[in-house]
Amino acid sequence: MKDTVEVKKEIDDNQCILHVSGVLDYSTMEPFIEEIQSIEEGIAKVVVHFGGLEFIDSTGIGSIINLVHEANTKKFEVELDGINEEIQELFETIGVFEIMDSIQKGGE
Repeated sequence: MKDTVEVKKEIDDNQCILHVSGVLDYSTMEPFIEEIQSIEEGIAKVVVHFGGLEFIDSTGIGSIINLVHEANTKKFEVELDGINEEIQELFETIGVFEIMDSIQKGGE
């Protein structure tokens, strides 16, 4: 397992795809946060592809929730894609998907 995160951004019309690989934790989340903050107005959807994600901690999960808040502010949709089974189970246990739904429906 590498101790870094790599985030590659791809823009296709009004859709932004963030390919995330490696480790997304307290010590590596800065590149992910920078990409979130650089999403411009006019983007309708952000797809975060976690196909190469090896590990995520609570800080990394918090950065995903921050992305959803940013989506509300900038009026774009967020989709999480390519999540491996272990991380999917973690997200379900913590309630990440329910939190995302609540925020996207106007909750805090």
